[in-house]
Amino acid sequence: MNYEPEARIAPEVLRLISYETMRRQGIVPLGLRDGKLRLAMVNKSDVVTLDDIRIKTGYELEIYPVSKEELDRILQQNFEAITEHPVCPALAIDVKKLPAGGGATPQESYAVQSVDKLLGLAVTMRASDIHLEPQQRALFVRFRIDGVLKTIHEYPKEHQASIVSRIKVMASMDISEKRLPLDGQISLETGTMNVDLRISTMPGKHGETVVIRILNKSSVMFGLEKLGMAPSAQSTFEALIERPHGIILVTGPTGSGKTSTLYAVLNRIKSPLINIITLEDPIEYELLAGAGNQMGITQVQVQPKIGMTFAAGLRASLRQDPDVIMVGEIRDKETAETAMTAAMTGHLVLSTLHTNDAPSAVGRLLDMGIEPYLISTTLAGVLAQRLVRLLCPRCKEEYRPPLRALKNMFPGRASLEKAVFYRPKGCDHCRGTGYAGRQGIFELLTMTDEIKRRIHDGEHMSGIRRAMQEQGMKSLPESGMEMVFQGLTTVEEVSRVAVE
Repeated sequence: MNYEPEARIAPEVLRLISYETMRRQGIVPLGLRDGKLRLAMVNKSDVVTLDDIRIKTGYELEIYPVSKEELDRILQQNFEAITEHPVCPALAIDVKKLPAGGGATPQESYAVQSVDKLLGLAVTMRASDIHLEPQQRALFVRFRIDGVLKTIHEYPKEHQASIVSRIKVMASMDISEKRLPLDGQISLETGTMNVDLRISTMPGKHGETVVIRILNKSSVMFGLEKLGMAPSAQSTFEALIERPHGIILVTGPTGSGKTSTLYAVLNRIKSPLINIITLEDPIEYELLAGAGNQMGITQVQVQPKIGMTFAAGLRASLRQDPDVIMVGEIRDKETAETAMTAAMTGHLVLSTLHTNDAPSAVGRLLDMGIEPYLISTTLAGVLAQRLVRLLCPRCKEEYRPPLRALKNMFPGRASLEKAVFYRPKGCDHCRGTGYAGRQGIFELLTMTDEIKRRIHDGEHMSGIRRAMQEQGMKSLPESGMEMVFQGLTTVEEVSRVAVE
């Protein structure tokens, strides 16, 4: 069976599988016929991927072998239908209605209105980042919503320079410097929200790329129970944070919700009876916004340019009689050793590391040069986490994947015949994505005597993971699949953020 290159694929078929999965797995859905999904595939012997696609889509498959070149050609032919580059009406500017006079040129007025609308829409849509990406024919705008980038608008190329300059002026950046990366900051009040915008520019082939990180500095605090932990893991974690001393690490990539988890912990343990000091870069939320300091919390902004690093701030904090210290990130041996000294002298230290899972945090500390005995003595626990998108409750649709694929993917799991699966559909409420909101999945490693012994003996990370699994601690993928069986998210979403 051969695929006809000139054919166009229906958009509803392309939406069955994400573009990232198509590229990564070398597959493209071609169409539906006789209740089966026709699938172009480079490696037709990849049975794991085939079972994964059967479960994600709910269809049996009809495979069309293609070469890598043919697959790239199919993707290129259908690229616009796959990625979509819509023009957002909320960002459109009527040039004829631009205000005249006042000393501003039409180009400047266009830029002012465009940036004002852009920032307002991003906050309304709960975007965490705005990307302005110059290309050959236009300036593309993408929002990161629920962890995923989506192109929402394009500005005419002739307005690119004025829009970028307007943002740089608002952020007190040098508008004449276009050859070097620059950083800036904007404080913005919109409605009842106080928003902090962190601006980063990077010179590219077609002009300066601008990325804007949106931080809601209003007191948007929530409790540990809202994080989405399984009850058993939450009770264990709550016991950890009640300890009087030790180090608790939260790990994961950028944007996985580590800082939010630490704020939830501080919100739980804050009290007039203890002194809490945080070292942050940047300070993302005001822990005591609109209130006095009855809870004894001091938030400190780290400033490496003047020597106020995490390590320097941590040493200074120890002279401030703290009970709890939150360090935004452990980046080097000096910070790690100082944190462990603090833990050994009766302080509870909370911090983050960039590792893929909980056992890898131990390996990362060892790579920094920390002695195994020091880790096993001071480390109380490691919480690894990711954020998965939740299915839109208004439009998610139930489906039944082939039972054979389920048994292959989940060997030994009972009641697969009764399991209910849901997949995204898309509606006005979720802006056609099929997802609305995010929730955490977690992997909690607690320092039992057996795990401490293995760390002290210098055992490899795989041995620590085996010990963790033997003691019933769930991995990130296992935590994610529990959410799938609860009908909260999809197999594809868990695979996207938590692949073992």
